[in-house]
Amino acid sequence: MSLVVDDHLLLDLLLGAPTDWLLEQSTNEVVYTTGSWYYRVALAAKRGTGTGTISSRIAGLDAASQERIFGLVSRLPEWVGLLDQRLLIPVMANLGTRITPNLLAVDALGVALVTDSTIVVSTDSPLIRRCALELGIPYRVELS
Repeated sequence: MSLVVDDHLLLDLLLGAPTDWLLEQSTNEVVYTTGSWYYRVALAAKRGTGTGTISSRIAGLDAASQERIFGLVSRLPEWVGLLDQRLLIPVMANLGTRITPNLLAVDALGVALVTDSTIVVSTDSPLIRRCALELGIPYRVELS
């Protein structure tokens, strides 16, 4: 089964510093992220400063590593799957959940449905977890 990783785990993978579990899974499975999570990493890399956790992590890197991350998010590596919005938006709009998910959640749920993936997040999201359970999508918290 494929994986849909959040912004923090995407950054871990791009930095070459994933958890042991994520490293093992990512060598055997296709890794996807969402447009929203990719945007958050790209924005933090472009700014290079900030008080958010992703921005802070990037700001704490040496200059060469910051440049490397900026280059990687400017041209996302082919091994990270990113779905075409023409395919994804109709799925997102037709999610049949009792709870109305926000954009970050519906983005992750839609990618997971289309790709038959497990959603893997670095911080538990009760909203995504509940909707994933309702939709039969595997969900995992992997602390980075």
